[in-house]
Amino acid sequence: MSMSFSLIEPYLPLFRGGVVVTLEVTGASLVLAFALGALIAVLKVLHVRALSLILGLYTSLFRGIPLIVLLFMAYFATPQLTGYKISMFAASVLTLGLNGSATVSETLRGGIEGVDRGQYDAARAIGLTYPAMMVRVIIPQALRSVAPALVNEVITLLKGTSLVAVIGLADVMRTAQGIQAITYRAFEPFAVAAVIYYVIVMALAALGRALERRLR
Repeated sequence: MSMSFSLIEPYLPLFRGGVVVTLEVTGASLVLAFALGALIAVLKVLHVRALSLILGLYTSLFRGIPLIVLLFMAYFATPQLTGYKISMFAASVLTLGLNGSATVSETLRGGIEGVDRGQYDAARAIGLTYPAMMVRVIIPQALRSVAPALVNEVITLLKGTSLVAVIGLADVMRTAQGIQAITYRAFEPFAVAAVIYYVIVMALAALGRALERRLR
């Protein structure tokens, strides 16, 4: 067994750019996933049959199709269907955000439906409109119960960003692949990538625990 991290040491600064790209994709995808997921969850609990069928199909498709297939469709098929050349960054954010929104919507829907019905009656009794009731009364209570699941979704989405390397976006994983191609060393660059992902995930997990304590 042969390992020598000194051979890849000159290339380690390249990972800084990869970390920035990974965090940018993660942040933009999270905004899309949570905004769209919250909207879908609120619409689902209206229990309008036609709307529920459409949103149920949306959720089913994005939860059932592998992420890499969706990514390839977004990046390679969009120019074919629309004539528009989508950027690697936009394709990555769109794919991860839409895929994440399906899981977030189901998680939030379960939390919303788990709120005691008396809370709805009390909100209506004091004259709150439906949007105000959801924003000020129901969703804050739902978040307390689903916070751990949402934190897990954030971590899953972060790890999912490693797939964007397959379309050429220069994230942490793509950087490791580039260093491997230059040095002909596989273990060392991918070990560094693994450590970077682990550190970021642990930081997110710590933030998630702090959020849970705050919500309690």
